[in-house]
Amino acid sequence: MPHMTSRERIFAALDFHPPDQLPCHEMFWDDTIPTWQQQGMPADVHPSDYFGLDVAWMYLDTSPQCPQRQLRREGGYITYQDRYGCTITKPIDKSGSLDFRHHVTTDRNAWDKLKPRLTLSPDPNAPARIDDASYFAHMDPYPDWPTAQRKYRALRDTNRYVLFRAYGPWNAAWRHRGMEQLMMDLIESPDWVQDMAETYQSLVIAILQKCLDLGMRPDGFIMFEDLGWKKSMLISPQAWRSYLLPSVQRVGQFLRDNRIDFWTHSDGAIEPIIDDLIECGLKLLNPLETAAGLNVVEMRRRYGRRLAFWGNIAVKNMLGPQEALRAEIHQKVPIARQGGYIFGSDHSIPPQVRFERYRWMLAEARACFLATTRD
Repeated sequence: MPHMTSRERIFAALDFHPPDQLPCHEMFWDDTIPTWQQQGMPADVHPSDYFGLDVAWMYLDTSPQCPQRQLRREGGYITYQDRYGCTITKPIDKSGSLDFRHHVTTDRNAWDKLKPRLTLSPDPNAPARIDDASYFAHMDPYPDWPTAQRKYRALRDTNRYVLFRAYGPWNAAWRHRGMEQLMMDLIESPDWVQDMAETYQSLVIAILQKCLDLGMRPDGFIMFEDLGWKKSMLISPQAWRSYLLPSVQRVGQFLRDNRIDFWTHSDGAIEPIIDDLIECGLKLLNPLETAAGLNVVEMRRRYGRRLAFWGNIAVKNMLGPQEALRAEIHQKVPIARQGGYIFGSDHSIPPQVRFERYRWMLAEARACFLATTRD
């Protein structure tokens, strides 16, 4: 089979065509790569280049652009006000548990004041609402639009599949409202929840349209929308369909109209709404947490060619006996032979996974794929 670029390889996977080699991509905790560099990974090479990963990212700033500032640093933790409207305490330069201490949308009056911030400024000199650095804990100023365009072109030059990323309406709303309060709002003021969702998704669409107008066309858009626990959804499927689905349908239609692939990341058990998401145009689901009982082989049988997948390799096996990880790889990787699967973890890679184990895992998975295609 002729060699494919990374971009061509991901398109093949999404269209259920045989790729030339195993499509791979991964997300890493903040301290994983620095830890691996101490274990022998070269410090002068980007992880995507070193590991041969196939996706390049840009991140939309879909926040209400609240004033962001550091409040204190002590005991290995930083506390800061975030542009999404919350105050966060987190480990310095590390991923881990986040302590959300305050949310700016305390009531409907506060929402009425915040709502105008969820719009795209018509000022051409306003900062771009997109960057190649993660929107989470984005402490530096955003670039101007010409600089954002240059960053986009640099990612295009890598020949990787370019994926734009943003929160979904639920994740975005609880950042400024608070998780417990937003759950209560679904019971007491569901029209308000729908207003927050619709306002937010209008901003997402406006930013994407601005990018298209400037020649910044992504191959795909991924909505980060954690909606599941290990055993069930965070909110009822009925509530999601009534108050959040309409705004997701709008984004899905925009993506469909502009021939942009629709991806979704959601932790946990969200099977009750997967068919709804497919009807919205969803092409790929990530990360398929094994702790939620998800198995990509079974999901492939259930959904056939209606849905592609990325992930589902258990981090617990990366931390455990090598033979358990080998067995999982040889069970799951063969489904990639006819497309529809991108190899990756069932969440993201923490620093406890050793550098050599991760390198071995990628090599074993790629060898397994090639052996499968020769059979």
